[in-house]
Formats: sequence, structure tokens, C-alpha cells
Amino acid sequence: MNEQEKTTMNIIEPEGLSSCGADSGAWCGQALKRVLIGMTLTGLTLNVLCLNYILPAIGMVFLLVGLRALRRENAGFKGGYVIAILRTFYITVWMILDTTIYADVLTGTTAAVVLTLFNLVIVLAQVVCLWSGLKALRQKAGFGAKCGAAAALIVWNVVLCALGLISWSGWIMLSVMIAAYIIIMRRLFALAGELDNAGCTITPVPVRVKDWQLVLSLAVLLAAGMACGYAFGGSYPMEWTPLDNSAQAEVQSTKAKLLELGFPEAVLNDLSSEDIAMCEGATQILSRTEDKPVNDGREVTTQTGENSYRIDTVYDAKELRLTGVAVRVGEYRWIIFHHFLWTQPMNYCGTEAVQLWPNGQSDWWPDGDATGRVLCGRDGQTLAAAYHSLDTQDTFTTDFFGNSQSSINLTGAFSMPRGSENQRGYVCFPIQTAQEDTYVNSWVNYTHQNTWAQYPARTAREGMWSSSAFKTIQFALQFDATEGRMMY
Repeated sequence: MNEQEKTTMNIIEPEGLSSCGADSGAWCGQALKRVLIGMTLTGLTLNVLCLNYILPAIGMVFLLVGLRALRRENAGFKGGYVIAILRTFYITVWMILDTTIYADVLTGTTAAVVLTLFNLVIVLAQVVCLWSGLKALRQKAGFGAKCGAAAALIVWNVVLCALGLISWSGWIMLSVMIAAYIIIMRRLFALAGELDNAGCTITPVPVRVKDWQLVLSLAVLLAAGMACGYAFGGSYPMEWTPLDNSAQAEVQSTKAKLLELGFPEAVLNDLSSEDIAMCEGATQILSRTEDKPVNDGREVTTQTGENSYRIDTVYDAKELRLTGVAVRVGEYRWIIFHHFLWTQPMNYCGTEAVQLWPNGQSDWWPDGDATGRVLCGRDGQTLAAAYHSLDTQDTFTTDFFGNSQSSINLTGAFSMPRGSENQRGYVCFPIQTAQEDTYVNSWVNYTHQNTWAQYPARTAREGMWSSSAFKTIQFALQFDATEGRMMY
């Protein structure tokens, strides 16, 4: 047995890495393969089933553990280990933040740009550190200082960053990048095997925390942080105050006139004095109310013939009452109210959204700012609050033929307090109509969050049409403004 074999037989196990026997040490290739697995998982991910979050997180654990074992070998791996700690912290914080509705609070800000650039820089720096560390290892194993595969990985990451910055897309370039990445990583894994075969081993370093203890601690920290995020970061902060209806005394005559014209009393009692005052001089009121289900209902099968059946969806409860009211305050001016009322307590209090489509057609248009508020009952008291946000947003859609159309969406976002009941609210806005042949179609989309189970967390405003965690109910107030009659 030569001196090299004797040395290899007497090396103790470094930092929790498995070895072949009690007296044999772990080859550097074992730690290096963990690093390469981590690089693979963080480099190419799948945007399905949350794998774009899960795979990078697992990859960072592999990188952290692998570089932890290699950090005493040379300056390159030591630098890579420090960066792995930074990236692990970065990913952990963002994974926890993604369980709250504040994950996108930095979107479009300078801070978001700075964080994105910081992440790109440290990713590139880690690849450079890997290249430097591999060169030193190859030299130690007697292969020379060159490492073309690691250098190619640096180039690959630079090209990827450049494509991302210019928002390049296309299947051809994507296929080329994936193929190049696979070739590079296969060569790096082959290099790890060559280092193992050459007898390159890790200098043993005593550690207080074993690898499995480190991984378990990170998992517990992440789970605890995500649990707190779901528990405390899933709703908007709202300024609830006891309802004071004494201010309505100033508009009592207008309120009485509205009741006389047929304004639904339950809706009228929820209006602020300012919104009642807008209806001064009302001459006509049109209204419509409909109860809508927020649940999925149940299927009922009915036999319609000897071998034929009909399946219907039956709703045992319709929890949401939607009311639309149009108040004429001039020959061509109306005040539109959209009111909602939960006739049963919400099954979950997260985020809610009321979206209106007040863009109309060429014969009617918004003529002033939208107002409104939300109310609820709690501990025997009626509480009221302004919407967390109530604003308009221009949206542009393009059909199959390339025709673009713009629309204005008015959206009110809010949250109800847990343990509340009789949750309700309204939005109102004035409109101006054309002088003849005007048909008003004022649509409202009420979106309710029915579960906390979503990742990343999104608000009702964001997940209105694209998430199973939300359910959207539609309602329309449709009337002939010229003749002053309901259409449906």
C-alpha cells in the first residue's frame, strides 16, 4: 500500500458526509455532487405545481451543505459558501413573504430593481466561485488548473441574465439554452467522478451542527415563518370604527324622499350622509336585487326517461345578496349604487374585492369620483370602514384578430374582521347619459376568498379570475335611461 492510499484510509468523516467505512474518509466528489445537484435545481425549474418555488429551495439546501463541506479547501469554495448562506436567507425570506398578501408590495419600485440585480450578481458570483474552487481542486488532483465546463457555466448564466433583462422569449432559444445547460452539467458531474477516482479528499473539519441538524433547523424555521405568514399576513389592515348615524339627520329629508321613491331601506341605511346628499333632487329610482350562491352547490340526478338522466346543480344556500340601485337626479344624470350583503357569515375572512365595469358605451360615462364603505357587526356593535383601496385601472385586451380595446375597471378591495357577521358594503358613482336611446349596463364582480390554502398568496383583486382560492359572482344593473325602466 503506497503513502497516498494510507493517507486516504485514515481520513476521518468530514461534516456529516457519508463514507464507505469507519476508517475511510469522504471524497471531495461527494460534496461536489451535492453542489452540482443544487446548481441544477436552482438553474432549471418548472413553473407547475409550485415547483418553481420548491426546486430552488431544495437546491439551495444542497448548495449550502455541499459548500459547507468544501469551504476549507480553497478560497473559491469559501466564497461560494458565504454566498450560499446569503442566497438561503434571501430565498427563505421571500418564501415566507409569499404566504402573505404583501409579497408584491415592492413590485415596480426601485427597491425591487435593486433586489433583482443583487440576486443576479450573487448568482453569477457563486458560479465564478465554483469555477475558482474547481480549478484549485483539479490542480490538487494533478489534472491541471483549467476547468472549461465551469467557465462555460459562467457564460451560460451571463447569457441567461442578458436574455431576462431584454425579455427575450422563443422556443428555439429556450431549447438551445436547456441543451447547453444539460451538456455543461453532465461534464461537471463527470468531473466530480474523476476527482473521486483520483483520490481527492476533503480536509476534515470538526463541526458542532451536523448536516441533518442544519437542514432540519432550516425546515422548521421555514415552516414556522410560513405558518405566521398565513395566520397574520392574509388580510388588509382596516380602520374599523363604530357606526354613527347621527350625521344622517342633516339629510333626513333627502332620505325620506328616497324611501318614498322606492329606494331599498336596508341599502339606504348603510349609506353615508355624503352619498345620500348626492341624491338630493331625485325624481326616479330603479332597483334590482338578487341572491347569489358563493358555494359550489350539490349535484342532483333526475331520471327523465328509461335510460336518460338530467344532472342539476342545486344550491341549498345563497349567501350573497346583491342589489343595484339607479337614482335619477337630473334629466341625463344618475347615481348608481351597487350594494352587497352576506345573509350568512363568511366561511373565511381573507381578502374581498368588488369590481365594477363603469366604462359603458358611447352613450353613457362616469361623471365623478366613486365613493363607498364597508360595514359589519361584531360584539353587538355595527362597525364601518373605508375600503382599503377604491380606484380605477385602465386595462387593455386584444382579441384573436389583433383588435385592441380599453376598459376602466373600478375596484374596491377590503377585508372583514374575523368573528364578524352581517358583512356588507356598497360602491356608488355618478354617470352622465346621452340624450336619447341610452341603455345602461352596470356590471359588478364580487370576489370572495374562500380559503387560505394558496401559494403564493394572492389577493381577491389579483386572483379574481385565475385562482381556485377565490370565487367570483357577477351581477348587472341594466336599465333604459331614456324611458326610465328596468330592462331585466
